[in-house]
Amino acid sequence: MAVTMLQDWCRWMGVSARRGLLILGIPEDCDEAELQESLEAALWPMGHFTVLGKVFREEDNATAALVELDREVNYALVPREIPGTGGPWNVVFVPRCSGEEFLSRVFHFMEQQGQTVESVAGALGLGLRRVCWLRSVSQAVQPWVEAMRYQRLGVFSGRDQPALGEESFEAWLHHTADMLHVWQGVSEREKRRRLMEGLRGTALQLVHGLLAENPARTAQDCLAALIQVFGDNESQATLRVKCLTAQQHSGERLSAFVLRLEVLLQKAIEKGALARASADHVRLRQVLTRANLTEPLDEALRKLRMVGRSPSFLEMLGLVRESEAWEASLARSERAQAEEGAGAQAHAQADARADAKAEDDKVDEKEQEQQEQEREREEEDTDDLDAVPAGLGQARPSEAPGGPTPAQMGTASRAGPGGPGYEPEGLTQSGDREAGEPLEEGLKPIPDESGNEDGPGGLGLPKSSSGK
Repeated sequence: MAVTMLQDWCRWMGVSARRGLLILGIPEDCDEAELQESLEAALWPMGHFTVLGKVFREEDNATAALVELDREVNYALVPREIPGTGGPWNVVFVPRCSGEEFLSRVFHFMEQQGQTVESVAGALGLGLRRVCWLRSVSQAVQPWVEAMRYQRLGVFSGRDQPALGEESFEAWLHHTADMLHVWQGVSEREKRRRLMEGLRGTALQLVHGLLAENPARTAQDCLAALIQVFGDNESQATLRVKCLTAQQHSGERLSAFVLRLEVLLQKAIEKGALARASADHVRLRQVLTRANLTEPLDEALRKLRMVGRSPSFLEMLGLVRESEAWEASLARSERAQAEEGAGAQAHAQADARADAKAEDDKVDEKEQEQQEQEREREEEDTDDLDAVPAGLGQARPSEAPGGPTPAQMGTASRAGPGGPGYEPEGLTQSGDREAGEPLEEGLKPIPDESGNEDGPGGLGLPKSSSGK
């Protein structure tokens, strides 16, 4: 049962069972951070706690965790379930032994021994009146205590895969067995009623059939029948095969595998499938052949095997945890070195990018300077072109002020008598005007140097020297 597992586990770990909690139903893929977060959210009213270990339970197909509190369990604050991944996780703790239970046990023992209250009053160191008063108070508060102590059982239907709101048989059995122990002062009729209150389907039909056959059956008899039908009925051979074929799962810590293997070994020992004297040898063999070990741990265990000394469970767990601590420190140092290398590489890349950017900036500056120089040369050329007059009536730098224009020079060259380009000036000017080229404003005909008075555009003949 779960309480027995809790007590045995606490004894193996060397802690008080009164300060321990067993958490059942944790999914196998639940990581450490998520487990700690869920436990802190549910157990913070109970003070500081430590997770001592985890183990995979094949019957639940889930992980169980052992939690140690810094003080004894406060039964008024401890939760029955913890909300977590995959549904609620069941919380198992050692039931308390109250004052009235202790007194009832004392009185029952006295009655079995044929003693009376008066005969043992002196042995208890109490006066007769005080003993009688305690007994009367115990009997008076018994109904109230039972009413306050009453908790509804979980729901179990007998299905292979529990439906929503139902519990697996193992979890339901743990809770029910604990509550039957607490309900010692309750009548059998009330116990049977409370037991059937949490049953559904095939399980309820089974109990109905048992009570119809024999109405005097107790609640414990009904629970034993349910265990026989729905409980773990593995044979000794099956348990032995499970122990000899257990191996470390992918992603499972070595310490978790050792704890899971220990549960299988203890179960096989209880069922007689394995001798207690051979448990250490089987444990060492499975760890060496079915687990992933570091080289130092593998060497140490093989030396122990060669000298014929198989470590006990606690010794094996200590060696495994030392190996895991060393491996974790090695991983941290490698991670730190990798981060330093990545940082150096990042700095080198940043420096290379900075150098490349500086080179690009220099190239851009040179291109900008060249563009500026080209722009300045273009502006200078534009200024020079603007300084040259576009009109014909304006003097050009190559023309002397008052000199003949090229047009006039061309006209003069054609005006020679008998020349090949000789044309009357009037015709030339009229032809030019007909061609749509008006005379520019300010353009005046060149005065005839021979003093011809025929008027502008007229053709003067040279005078005879005889008429002089």
